[in-house]
Amino acid sequence: MRLWVGALLVFLCAASVRAESDIELLNATLVAKFHFAEVARDGQMVGAYQVSFRNNGDTPVRTISLLLNPGLQFDKVVGPGGKTLKLTSRVTPVTGMRPLELNVAELTLPKSLRKGESRLEIVVHYRGYLEDLSVTFPGLEGIKETLSPDFTMIRSGSFGYPVFSAPEQNAIIKAWDHKPFYQVAFLDIPGTNTIVGNLDVARKTTNGEITTFEMKSERPTGLMTLAIGPYQIQQQRFVTTATLGQPIDLIAGIAGDIEKRATQLQSTIGGRTVRKALKVVELPDGFAAPYERGLLFVQPNREDPFPRIPHLGDRSRAAVVMGTAFGLWQINPTNEFEHWASGLDGALFALLWVEPSSLSAMVNKEFPNWKAYFSGNPEVAESALVEFPSMQEDFMMSRASILAFLALHELLGSDDFFALVRGLRAELSVGYVDMQTVADYLDQHIKNRKARKFAENWFSKGRIGKDMAKAGSFEELVALYR
Repeated sequence: MRLWVGALLVFLCAASVRAESDIELLNATLVAKFHFAEVARDGQMVGAYQVSFRNNGDTPVRTISLLLNPGLQFDKVVGPGGKTLKLTSRVTPVTGMRPLELNVAELTLPKSLRKGESRLEIVVHYRGYLEDLSVTFPGLEGIKETLSPDFTMIRSGSFGYPVFSAPEQNAIIKAWDHKPFYQVAFLDIPGTNTIVGNLDVARKTTNGEITTFEMKSERPTGLMTLAIGPYQIQQQRFVTTATLGQPIDLIAGIAGDIEKRATQLQSTIGGRTVRKALKVVELPDGFAAPYERGLLFVQPNREDPFPRIPHLGDRSRAAVVMGTAFGLWQINPTNEFEHWASGLDGALFALLWVEPSSLSAMVNKEFPNWKAYFSGNPEVAESALVEFPSMQEDFMMSRASILAFLALHELLGSDDFFALVRGLRAELSVGYVDMQTVADYLDQHIKNRKARKFAENWFSKGRIGKDMAKAGSFEELVALYR
């Protein structure tokens, strides 16, 4: 599958390549106590990872694989009713990632878990130290944390808590890209360091030399990534910065750029959907972590200071700023094609970031593929956007919806279009909404007769295929309604 706006539409591109395991994690709680040490093997953590999951695959599941850092060992796994489940584990090479070795456990579930059955909850007890993985496989260079008192991280990249995956490269990549879910962490750490990551500090208490952090995600989030170090926190309106010591000009500049872009977004498309601030976090030399929604790690002393942002071709400072700021306004945070706002998010990102001439060229370049698709799928061509999900054409609904909103922008003009968007987002960004609700809103609030006719034909009447057959370019499509 190709997306016509290419790598710039990060949120849609990420969704297009996501291929998840049949095991879906629903919520998780990590409880861990730490002893930090300069020498890796002298460090110690004791953890319990309570997680509920279900099987989304057609094949019943009786055994699952769990992965841990090779310095950690499995103690036991407790299932429903407090029963200890059968578990075998050993440190073994990872297929496709040699010489990387991980502690691999094969866990036998109390019964076969079938698709559609209720969730199963287990608690994985484990202990040990974190081994530096940065020298074990190309691509893991920045995953070098041990349980150092100066700085460490708890994340799936270093397998600091159990990762549900087979010990094979593609399976691990899919597991790391698991769709967002609710997570909590209770971490006891010695010393005065603080914690910054994709979970927020809900509560902090100190007892002697031990500080307990209660971390929570207010919304579903990707696998927890938590940095532990002597962070200095500064809060602005839209951005929170976390630096290790003295303020850093690069991070302050990025935060300022994001503040400016966020202010523009607020004025143009209305209120943000995520109330908490976006975090810009410094990493020490040698460390790296990928971008996550709402969390941008920066390596100030590198020539290329930004993390590897999947599927974002342009990694300039301006592109990174726009991509991170827009995440606070994205209505469809999990990048699901079937979500009613996938097309609106995509169209807005393109309109607000891509130069008009470049955007027009992108759309026109893709137009022949559109025409070929609709001519080859007459049932879809005769359907309205409100009917697409029931036809299991979620991906095409997303693309058609992007095109529809871009056409409405041309027909209405920027001022009227963004006024429409502000009202639509304010009224429909919370609660249950489907494409029929969007169609009704457009019909009620578009005053321009020609633009309303276009919205009616595409969202409600199923004229997409007929219009596409008549048009040879995006401009010709818009001209049908001028």
